[in-house]
Amino acid sequence: MSAHETSLAMMSAQLEKLTELARELQQPQEMEAMLQRIVERSAELLDVPHVSVRLLDPTRTRLLSVVRAGESMHADSDVVFVFGEGLIGWIAAHAEPIRTGHASDDPRFVVKPELTRRLGSFLGVPLVAGARCMGVLSAVHPEADHFGEHDEQLAVLVAAICAPRVEAARLERLSGTDPLTGALNRRGFDREFPEVRVASGDLASPLSVAMADVDHFKRVNDGYGHAVGDEVLKAVGRILGESVRSDDAVVRYGGEEFLLVLPQVDREGALKVAERARATVEEAVLHPAYADLRVTISIGVAERRPHEPRAALVERADAAMYRAKQLGRNRVVASD
Repeated sequence: MSAHETSLAMMSAQLEKLTELARELQQPQEMEAMLQRIVERSAELLDVPHVSVRLLDPTRTRLLSVVRAGESMHADSDVVFVFGEGLIGWIAAHAEPIRTGHASDDPRFVVKPELTRRLGSFLGVPLVAGARCMGVLSAVHPEADHFGEHDEQLAVLVAAICAPRVEAARLERLSGTDPLTGALNRRGFDREFPEVRVASGDLASPLSVAMADVDHFKRVNDGYGHAVGDEVLKAVGRILGESVRSDDAVVRYGGEEFLLVLPQVDREGALKVAERARATVEEAVLHPAYADLRVTISIGVAERRPHEPRAALVERADAAMYRAKQLGRNRVVASD
């Protein structure tokens, strides 16, 4: 077979894989499963050991690692890039691809302490729907000058095929997300943790919830105004989100109430999570213009009982939270 025939055969195989990916994305599936399919197919197409997708968070300030294929380049796969930071952040900010054979020499490259492997070649393309970039699809290879123009064209095609489906899934998820804090709302809670999953799940596996309420929040609104109050809620929601794992969930359950859902965590583990969150909120500067503004939270913790309805589990955590209020606030109390 001549070089030309070999090239045509390779292009035909790649086109077949692109068509297969487009067909697979039409199937109903969870967002994470869809993104995992995208990175795995991209790794095959580009013949690279690592591909990842990072999506912008609801505030459009951070790019969070969602899925990856192959070995991680970082000790912590959840390493965060700020919008505009590094190669990943630059792509998101400018909605343009980057292809470089010497990533660490690129002036836009930012060293992350979590980087554990040599980074030679880098290829990243924006995921754009409409006029907005929603994330970045990136591939890396330890050898220099691995990616060519054809690889970049392939990655751009993958992004063009995938972006509309990712955006549709993102909008569906946002319908279950609180717009102020980025936490799940009640609808999102119902979807992510339906009654049957909570009450009839693997009874050998623990499940705990923690209800957190901002103490004296009315004083914040009355003393500083509702705009500052909103910023405080956003900050508390962010701290709670950073206190849990990626498999856990934070729900904005009411005005200043947040529910932490902790699968595979027993009562003692939930108490540790709750105490860590409480202490962090107590010490945090919640608004840059008001360094003296501090709030505390009271938290109630409950572990699921066998066949316990979801509502009963949440009610026990809520009752424990009110006991924490009665005992003086700024504390964690476990349900009996």
